[in-house]
Parts: sequence; structure tokens; C-alpha cells
Amino acid sequence: MAAIGCGPAKQAAPEPEPAASNQVPPSTPAPAPTPPPAATSVVQAADPYHPAPHDTVDAVVYDGWKQYFLQCSRCHGEDANGSSFGPSLLIALKPDGSVPTQDEFVNVLIHGRRDKGMPSAATMGLDESFLPGLYQYLKGRSDGVLRAGRPARRSG
Repeated sequence: MAAIGCGPAKQAAPEPEPAASNQVPPSTPAPAPTPPPAATSVVQAADPYHPAPHDTVDAVVYDGWKQYFLQCSRCHGEDANGSSFGPSLLIALKPDGSVPTQDEFVNVLIHGRRDKGMPSAATMGLDESFLPGLYQYLKGRSDGVLRAGRPARRSG
């Protein structure tokens, strides 16, 4: 006895596609070009490698920050909080710290602290003209006036 409908199913042949036309029907308007977004509406995503500055400082303090970052941060930490090599300068510059005045700060930088492994400013290649700005930057950090991280430089 033969089974009904057990054979392979026949597929219908695909219908032929209509011939392509390069003409747009007259009732369809051409799409308008999209204008570029306005510059003020562009929002930049946060960049974890280049955060925006928290504080704006004058050129003297900014140069002090640069010299700190170049000469001092390797031992005293990126934000002057100290490390296993050098103490916190934020604590040292407090009124009851080991270097409470600008004169004492400059004296330490000019002469170094050989017994503690700190070279003099001249040995590090730090020009003495940057010492006032360096002190102002670190004192601002110690007093809580300036926040950690790169400051912006005030123009003018």
C-alpha cells in the first residue's frame, strides 16, 4: 500500500523580480541632505586618561605644578601624598609639619636632605626660579585650596 503525501515536498518556483528601473517615480521627492550637527551640541565623552582640570591657576603656580610633576612626583607621589620613597609634602607643609614656611621649604630644596636620600634642586636640574611657584602649588594643595591633578593655566 502506498503512503499518501510521504514523498519529498515540491517547492514552488520563485517568482521573477521586476526589472530594475533607474528612474524615481515623479511623486516621490528626493531625500534632503542631513545637515551636520551644530558644534555646540557635541558632547564629548569622559576621557579617563585626560581628565578636565579642577582648578585654574596663574602661570607661576602652573609652572610650579609642572616642575613638581617632572622632578618631585617620582618620590613624593603624583599628588604629593607621599610614597614609599618620599614623605607626603601635603603634611610637611602644614603649620605643624616638618617644613611649615616657605623659607624652610626653599632651604630644603637648595640643600637637599642627604641623610634621607633627597638630592638638592641643582642636582635634580630644578632651576631656582621655579621654587616660588612650586611652593605656592604645594602649599595650595596642603591647605586644600587646590585639588589633586593637573590644573589649568589662566591666560593673561
